Amino acid sequence: MENSQQLFGTHFNRLTTAISLGTPDRVPVILAADSFFARHMGVSLADYLEDLEVSSQTNLKSLAQLGEIDGIQYLVPCVHALGAATFAKVKLPGRELPPDAQWQIDEISPMSAEDYDVILDKGFTYYQQLVFEKYLPLAVPDLQKYISSDWQKIVTNYVNAGIVPFSPLIFGVPFDVLSSARGMANLTKDLYRIPDKVEAVIDIITTEMIAVIKGQIEQIKPFAVFTGATRCAPEYMSAKMWERFSLPFLKRQVEAVIDSGSYALLHWDNNWTRAIEYLQEFPKGKCILSSDSNTDLYKAKQVLRGHMCIMGDVPAAMLALGTPDEVYQYSSKLITDLGPDGFILAVGCCTPLNAKPENVKAMIAAATGK
Repeated sequence: MENSQQLFGTHFNRLTTAISLGTPDRVPVILAADSFFARHMGVSLADYLEDLEVSSQTNLKSLAQLGEIDGIQYLVPCVHALGAATFAKVKLPGRELPPDAQWQIDEISPMSAEDYDVILDKGFTYYQQLVFEKYLPLAVPDLQKYISSDWQKIVTNYVNAGIVPFSPLIFGVPFDVLSSARGMANLTKDLYRIPDKVEAVIDIITTEMIAVIKGQIEQIKPFAVFTGATRCAPEYMSAKMWERFSLPFLKRQVEAVIDSGSYALLHWDNNWTRAIEYLQEFPKGKCILSSDSNTDLYKAKQVLRGHMCIMGDVPAAMLALGTPDEVYQYSSKLITDLGPDGFILAVGCCTPLNAKPENVKAMIAAATGK
Protein backbone atom coordinates (compact mmCIF):
# COMPACT_ATOMS: atom_id res chain seq x y z
CA MET A 1 0.00 0.00 0.00
CA GLU A 2 1.46 3.33 -1.08
CA ASN A 3 1.40 6.28 1.29
CA SER A 4 0.03 9.60 0.03
CA GLN A 5 3.45 10.89 -1.06
CA GLN A 6 4.20 7.73 -3.00
CA LEU A 7 0.71 7.74 -4.51
CA PHE A 8 1.13 11.33 -5.64
CA GLY A 9 4.45 10.41 -7.25
CA THR A 10 2.85 7.49 -9.07
CA HIS A 11 0.03 9.68 -10.40
CA PHE A 12 2.39 12.51 -11.32
CA ASN A 13 4.72 10.21 -13.25
CA ARG A 14 1.80 8.49 -14.99
CA LEU A 15 0.45 11.82 -16.21
CA THR A 16 3.79 13.22 -17.34
CA THR A 17 4.52 9.99 -19.21
CA ALA A 18 1.22 10.21 -21.07
CA ILE A 19 1.63 13.91 -21.87
CA SER A 20 5.18 13.37 -23.13
CA LEU A 21 3.73 10.68 -25.44
CA GLY A 22 5.13 7.70 -23.61
CA THR A 23 3.33 4.54 -22.49
CA PRO A 24 2.47 4.63 -18.77
CA ASP A 25 1.79 1.57 -16.61
CA ARG A 26 -1.91 2.25 -17.29
CA VAL A 27 -3.92 4.99 -18.95
CA PRO A 28 -4.34 7.85 -16.46
CA VAL A 29 -7.76 9.22 -15.56
CA ILE A 30 -8.60 12.87 -14.88
CA LEU A 31 -11.88 14.08 -13.41
CA ALA A 32 -13.43 17.47 -14.12
CA ALA A 33 -16.36 18.20 -11.83
CA ASP A 34 -17.75 20.81 -9.45
CA SER A 35 -21.47 20.91 -8.65
CA PHE A 36 -21.59 17.12 -9.07
CA PHE A 37 -19.42 16.73 -5.98
CA ALA A 38 -21.77 18.87 -3.91
CA ARG A 39 -24.85 16.98 -5.07
CA HIS A 40 -23.12 13.65 -4.45
CA MET A 41 -22.29 14.67 -0.88
CA GLY A 42 -25.69 16.22 -0.15
CA VAL A 43 -24.28 19.74 0.16
CA SER A 44 -26.39 22.61 -1.16
CA LEU A 45 -24.73 24.57 -3.94
CA ALA A 46 -25.03 27.78 -1.91
CA ASP A 47 -23.04 26.18 0.90
CA TYR A 48 -20.63 24.64 -1.60
CA LEU A 49 -19.73 28.10 -2.91
CA GLU A 50 -19.45 29.77 0.48
CA ASP A 51 -15.87 28.69 1.30
CA LEU A 52 -13.77 27.33 -1.55
CA GLU A 53 -11.24 25.60 0.68
CA VAL A 54 -14.13 23.73 2.29
CA SER A 55 -15.48 22.93 -1.17
CA SER A 56 -12.17 21.22 -1.98
CA GLN A 57 -12.73 19.03 1.07
CA THR A 58 -16.22 18.20 -0.22
CA ASN A 59 -14.66 17.21 -3.53
CA LEU A 60 -12.22 14.89 -1.78
CA LYS A 61 -14.97 13.23 0.27
CA SER A 62 -16.82 12.52 -2.95
CA LEU A 63 -13.72 11.22 -4.68
CA ALA A 64 -13.03 8.83 -1.83
CA GLN A 65 -16.28 7.08 -2.78
CA LEU A 66 -15.73 7.10 -6.54
CA GLY A 67 -12.35 5.49 -7.11
CA GLU A 68 -8.72 6.35 -7.73
CA ILE A 69 -8.08 9.25 -10.07
CA ASP A 70 -4.68 10.57 -11.07
CA GLY A 71 -5.54 14.26 -11.23
CA ILE A 72 -8.35 16.76 -10.96
CA GLN A 73 -9.10 19.64 -13.33
CA TYR A 74 -11.17 22.00 -11.21
CA LEU A 75 -9.70 22.24 -7.72
CA VAL A 76 -12.71 24.31 -6.65
CA PRO A 77 -15.74 25.69 -8.51
CA CYS A 78 -14.58 28.58 -10.70
CA VAL A 79 -17.97 30.21 -11.10
CA HIS A 80 -16.93 33.32 -9.12
CA ALA A 81 -14.40 34.14 -11.85
CA LEU A 82 -16.79 33.76 -14.76
CA GLY A 83 -18.45 37.17 -14.57
CA ALA A 84 -15.16 39.00 -15.07
CA ALA A 85 -13.96 36.48 -17.63
CA THR A 86 -17.08 36.52 -19.81
CA PHE A 87 -18.52 40.03 -19.29
CA ALA A 88 -21.67 38.39 -17.98
CA LYS A 89 -23.96 38.55 -14.99
CA VAL A 90 -23.44 35.41 -12.95
CA LYS A 91 -26.45 34.18 -11.01
CA LEU A 92 -25.47 32.21 -7.93
CA PRO A 93 -27.42 29.79 -5.73
CA GLY A 94 -28.40 31.49 -2.50
CA ARG A 95 -28.03 34.94 -4.10
CA GLU A 96 -30.12 35.34 -7.26
CA LEU A 97 -31.22 31.70 -7.32
CA PRO A 98 -32.62 29.11 -4.88
CA PRO A 99 -29.96 27.57 -2.58
CA ASP A 100 -29.56 24.36 -4.56
CA ALA A 101 -30.07 25.64 -8.11
CA GLN A 102 -27.28 25.30 -10.67
CA TRP A 103 -25.49 28.61 -11.22
CA GLN A 104 -26.20 30.46 -14.45
CA ILE A 105 -24.47 32.90 -16.81
CA ASP A 106 -26.57 35.76 -18.19
CA GLU A 107 -24.70 37.29 -21.13
CA ILE A 108 -25.14 41.01 -21.62
CA SER A 109 -22.64 41.69 -24.47
CA PRO A 110 -21.91 45.26 -23.33
CA MET A 111 -19.34 46.18 -25.99
CA SER A 112 -20.36 48.52 -28.81
CA ALA A 113 -18.62 48.94 -32.17
CA GLU A 114 -17.26 52.30 -30.96
CA ASP A 115 -15.53 50.55 -28.06
CA TYR A 116 -12.93 49.05 -30.39
CA ASP A 117 -11.36 52.50 -30.53
CA VAL A 118 -11.32 52.75 -26.73
CA ILE A 119 -9.41 49.48 -26.53
CA LEU A 120 -7.00 50.47 -29.29
CA ASP A 121 -6.31 53.75 -27.47
CA LYS A 122 -6.35 52.72 -23.82
CA GLY A 123 -5.90 48.94 -23.78
CA PHE A 124 -8.21 46.08 -22.92
CA THR A 125 -7.64 46.08 -19.16
CA TYR A 126 -8.70 49.72 -19.04
CA TYR A 127 -11.84 48.87 -21.00
CA GLN A 128 -12.64 45.93 -18.72
CA GLN A 129 -12.69 48.20 -15.70
CA LEU A 130 -15.11 50.59 -17.42
CA VAL A 131 -17.48 47.71 -18.16
CA PHE A 132 -17.28 46.32 -14.65
CA GLU A 133 -18.05 49.69 -13.09
CA LYS A 134 -20.96 50.44 -15.43
CA TYR A 135 -22.60 47.05 -16.02
CA LEU A 136 -21.17 44.36 -13.73
CA PRO A 137 -20.77 45.62 -10.16
CA LEU A 138 -20.55 42.08 -8.75
CA ALA A 139 -17.88 40.83 -11.16
CA VAL A 140 -14.90 42.23 -9.25
CA PRO A 141 -15.99 41.23 -5.71
CA ASP A 142 -16.88 37.77 -7.00
CA LEU A 143 -13.47 37.47 -8.63
CA GLN A 144 -11.80 38.69 -5.46
CA LYS A 145 -13.52 35.93 -3.49
CA TYR A 146 -12.11 33.40 -5.92
CA ILE A 147 -8.52 34.63 -6.03
CA SER A 148 -8.31 35.37 -2.29
CA SER A 149 -9.16 31.81 -1.29
CA ASP A 150 -6.54 29.77 0.58
CA TRP A 151 -5.00 28.26 -2.55
CA GLN A 152 -2.01 26.83 -0.74
CA LYS A 153 -4.32 24.85 1.52
CA ILE A 154 -6.51 23.85 -1.42
CA VAL A 155 -3.54 22.48 -3.36
CA THR A 156 -2.21 20.76 -0.24
CA ASN A 157 -5.55 19.03 0.30
CA TYR A 158 -5.23 17.28 -3.05
CA VAL A 159 -1.51 16.54 -2.80
CA ASN A 160 -2.05 14.97 0.62
CA ALA A 161 -4.70 12.76 -0.97
CA GLY A 162 -2.20 11.71 -3.65
CA ILE A 163 -4.08 13.59 -6.41
CA VAL A 164 -2.31 15.85 -8.89
CA PRO A 165 -3.85 19.37 -9.04
CA PHE A 166 -3.88 19.16 -12.81
CA SER A 167 -4.91 22.65 -13.97
CA PRO A 168 -5.29 25.15 -11.11
CA LEU A 169 -4.94 28.11 -13.48
CA ILE A 170 -7.87 28.71 -15.83
CA PHE A 171 -7.84 31.16 -18.74
CA GLY A 172 -10.04 31.83 -21.74
CA VAL A 173 -8.59 32.71 -25.13
CA PRO A 174 -8.50 36.13 -26.82
CA PHE A 175 -11.14 35.57 -29.51
CA ASP A 176 -13.59 34.14 -26.99
CA VAL A 177 -13.03 37.01 -24.58
CA LEU A 178 -13.83 39.50 -27.33
CA SER A 179 -16.83 37.43 -28.43
CA SER A 180 -18.22 37.46 -24.90
CA ALA A 181 -17.81 41.23 -24.71
CA ARG A 182 -19.17 42.03 -28.15
CA GLY A 183 -21.66 39.19 -28.54
CA MET A 184 -21.19 36.30 -30.94
CA ALA A 185 -23.51 37.63 -33.69
CA ASN A 186 -22.06 41.15 -33.52
CA LEU A 187 -18.47 39.91 -33.64
CA THR A 188 -19.22 37.71 -36.64
CA LYS A 189 -20.47 40.80 -38.50
CA ASP A 190 -17.38 42.74 -37.38
CA LEU A 191 -15.10 40.10 -38.93
CA TYR A 192 -16.50 41.17 -42.32
CA ARG A 193 -17.05 44.89 -41.72
CA ILE A 194 -13.95 45.92 -39.76
CA PRO A 195 -11.52 42.95 -39.90
CA ASP A 196 -8.35 44.98 -39.38
CA LYS A 197 -9.73 46.63 -36.25
CA VAL A 198 -10.90 43.28 -34.85
CA GLU A 199 -7.50 41.71 -35.47
CA ALA A 200 -5.72 44.62 -33.78
CA VAL A 201 -7.93 44.34 -30.70
CA ILE A 202 -7.42 40.56 -30.48
CA ASP A 203 -3.68 41.24 -30.63
CA ILE A 204 -3.97 43.67 -27.69
CA ILE A 205 -6.02 41.19 -25.65
CA THR A 206 -3.46 38.46 -26.38
CA THR A 207 -0.52 40.58 -25.30
CA GLU A 208 -2.19 41.66 -22.06
CA MET A 209 -3.44 38.14 -21.30
CA ILE A 210 -0.02 36.58 -21.83
CA ALA A 211 1.50 39.01 -19.35
CA VAL A 212 -1.04 37.92 -16.74
CA ILE A 213 -0.53 34.23 -17.55
CA LYS A 214 3.24 34.47 -17.20
CA GLY A 215 2.93 36.27 -13.87
CA GLN A 216 0.48 33.70 -12.53
CA ILE A 217 2.62 30.76 -13.66
CA GLU A 218 5.69 32.27 -12.02
CA GLN A 219 3.75 32.67 -8.77
CA ILE A 220 1.78 29.41 -8.68
CA LYS A 221 3.93 27.06 -10.81
CA PRO A 222 0.96 24.97 -11.95
CA PHE A 223 1.25 21.51 -13.46
CA ALA A 224 -0.88 22.61 -16.43
CA VAL A 225 -2.78 25.73 -17.45
CA PHE A 226 -6.40 25.31 -18.54
CA THR A 227 -6.78 27.12 -21.86
CA GLY A 228 -10.49 27.13 -22.55
CA ALA A 229 -11.78 27.82 -26.06
CA THR A 230 -15.20 27.41 -27.63
CA ARG A 231 -16.35 30.37 -29.77
CA CYS A 232 -13.20 30.37 -31.90
CA ALA A 233 -13.73 26.77 -32.98
CA PRO A 234 -13.26 26.40 -36.76
CA GLU A 235 -16.87 25.32 -37.24
CA TYR A 236 -17.95 28.95 -36.66
CA MET A 237 -15.96 30.62 -39.44
CA SER A 238 -14.28 29.98 -42.75
CA ALA A 239 -10.84 28.38 -42.84
CA LYS A 240 -9.34 31.67 -44.06
CA MET A 241 -10.89 33.61 -41.18
CA TRP A 242 -9.91 30.97 -38.64
CA GLU A 243 -6.30 31.12 -39.81
CA ARG A 244 -6.34 34.88 -39.35
CA PHE A 245 -8.39 35.54 -36.22
CA SER A 246 -8.00 32.37 -34.18
CA LEU A 247 -4.95 30.21 -34.91
CA PRO A 248 -2.06 32.69 -34.48
CA PHE A 249 -3.37 34.00 -31.17
CA LEU A 250 -4.06 30.51 -29.82
CA LYS A 251 -0.49 29.55 -30.70
CA ARG A 252 0.95 32.63 -28.99
CA GLN A 253 -0.97 31.93 -25.81
CA VAL A 254 -0.14 28.22 -25.72
CA GLU A 255 3.53 28.85 -26.45
CA ALA A 256 3.65 31.41 -23.63
CA VAL A 257 2.27 28.82 -21.21
CA ILE A 258 4.83 26.23 -22.27
CA ASP A 259 7.74 28.68 -22.33
CA SER A 260 6.80 29.59 -18.75
CA GLY A 261 7.22 25.99 -17.62
CA SER A 262 3.72 24.47 -17.58
CA TYR A 263 1.85 22.06 -19.77
CA ALA A 264 -1.02 23.50 -21.83
CA LEU A 265 -4.42 21.87 -21.37
CA LEU A 266 -6.34 22.68 -24.55
CA HIS A 267 -9.86 22.45 -23.14
CA TRP A 268 -11.51 23.13 -26.47
CA ASP A 269 -15.28 22.71 -26.63
CA ASN A 270 -17.32 22.35 -29.83
CA ASN A 271 -15.99 20.78 -33.03
CA TRP A 272 -12.27 21.26 -33.68
CA THR A 273 -11.88 18.41 -36.17
CA ARG A 274 -10.99 20.82 -39.00
CA ALA A 275 -8.14 22.22 -36.89
CA ILE A 276 -6.43 18.94 -36.03
CA GLU A 277 -3.80 19.17 -38.78
CA TYR A 278 -2.80 22.62 -37.50
CA LEU A 279 -2.07 21.23 -34.05
CA GLN A 280 1.08 19.66 -35.44
CA GLU A 281 2.45 23.22 -35.34
CA PHE A 282 2.07 23.34 -31.55
CA PRO A 283 4.96 22.30 -29.27
CA LYS A 284 5.47 18.54 -29.24
CA GLY A 285 4.81 16.61 -26.03
CA LYS A 286 3.72 19.70 -24.09
CA CYS A 287 -0.01 20.00 -24.85
CA ILE A 288 -3.12 17.98 -24.05
CA LEU A 289 -6.06 18.19 -26.47
CA SER A 290 -9.21 17.85 -24.36
CA SER A 291 -12.50 17.43 -26.21
CA ASP A 292 -16.13 17.78 -25.13
CA SER A 293 -17.20 14.85 -27.39
CA ASN A 294 -17.77 16.99 -30.50
CA THR A 295 -14.26 16.68 -31.94
CA ASP A 296 -13.28 13.43 -33.69
CA LEU A 297 -10.71 12.06 -31.27
CA TYR A 298 -10.01 9.09 -33.52
CA LYS A 299 -8.87 11.42 -36.29
CA ALA A 300 -6.97 13.46 -33.69
CA LYS A 301 -5.12 10.35 -32.54
CA GLN A 302 -4.35 9.35 -36.12
CA VAL A 303 -2.91 12.77 -36.97
CA LEU A 304 -1.31 13.67 -33.64
CA ARG A 305 0.10 10.31 -32.49
CA GLY A 306 3.66 10.98 -31.44
CA HIS A 307 3.04 14.73 -31.24
CA MET A 308 0.22 15.61 -28.80
CA CYS A 309 -1.54 13.84 -25.93
CA ILE A 310 -5.28 13.26 -26.37
CA MET A 311 -7.73 13.52 -23.47
CA GLY A 312 -11.40 12.66 -23.27
CA ASP A 313 -14.07 12.02 -24.00
CA VAL A 314 -16.85 10.27 -22.06
CA PRO A 315 -20.02 12.28 -22.91
CA ALA A 316 -21.62 14.22 -20.07
CA ALA A 317 -25.04 13.00 -21.20
CA MET A 318 -23.93 9.39 -20.86
CA LEU A 319 -22.86 9.99 -17.27
CA ALA A 320 -26.31 11.39 -16.51
CA LEU A 321 -28.54 9.14 -18.61
CA GLY A 322 -26.57 6.00 -19.34
CA THR A 323 -25.94 2.85 -17.36
CA PRO A 324 -22.71 1.84 -15.61
CA ASP A 325 -22.17 -0.89 -18.21
CA GLU A 326 -22.57 1.57 -21.09
CA VAL A 327 -20.10 3.97 -19.48
CA TYR A 328 -17.62 1.20 -18.72
CA GLN A 329 -17.78 -0.19 -22.26
CA TYR A 330 -17.43 3.27 -23.85
CA SER A 331 -14.49 4.16 -21.59
CA SER A 332 -12.79 0.82 -22.18
CA LYS A 333 -13.08 1.28 -25.94
CA LEU A 334 -11.44 4.70 -25.71
CA ILE A 335 -8.59 3.22 -23.69
CA THR A 336 -8.10 0.38 -26.18
CA ASP A 337 -8.42 2.49 -29.32
CA LEU A 338 -6.67 5.70 -28.26
CA GLY A 339 -4.22 4.40 -25.65
CA PRO A 340 -2.06 3.25 -24.10
CA ASP A 341 0.44 5.87 -25.30
CA GLY A 342 -0.36 9.59 -25.15
CA PHE A 343 -3.92 9.24 -23.88
CA ILE A 344 -5.76 10.36 -20.72
CA LEU A 345 -9.30 9.19 -19.96
CA ALA A 346 -11.64 12.00 -18.91
CA VAL A 347 -15.16 13.36 -19.13
CA GLY A 348 -16.08 15.31 -22.24
CA CYS A 349 -15.90 18.85 -20.75
CA CYS A 350 -17.30 18.49 -17.22
CA THR A 351 -19.20 16.00 -15.07
CA PRO A 352 -22.80 17.28 -14.98
CA LEU A 353 -24.67 18.07 -11.79
CA ASN A 354 -27.02 15.13 -12.30
CA ALA A 355 -24.42 12.52 -13.20
CA LYS A 356 -25.03 9.16 -11.54
CA PRO A 357 -22.23 8.36 -9.09
CA GLU A 358 -22.24 4.73 -10.25
CA ASN A 359 -21.54 5.94 -13.80
CA VAL A 360 -18.60 8.07 -12.67
CA LYS A 361 -17.29 5.03 -10.78
CA ALA A 362 -17.61 2.94 -13.95
CA MET A 363 -15.57 5.46 -15.97
CA ILE A 364 -12.80 5.49 -13.39
CA ALA A 365 -12.88 1.71 -13.05
CA ALA A 366 -12.34 1.29 -16.79
CA ALA A 367 -8.94 3.00 -16.37
CA THR A 368 -7.92 1.57 -13.00
CA GLY A 369 -9.30 -1.95 -13.31
CA LYS A 370 -10.72 -1.57 -9.80
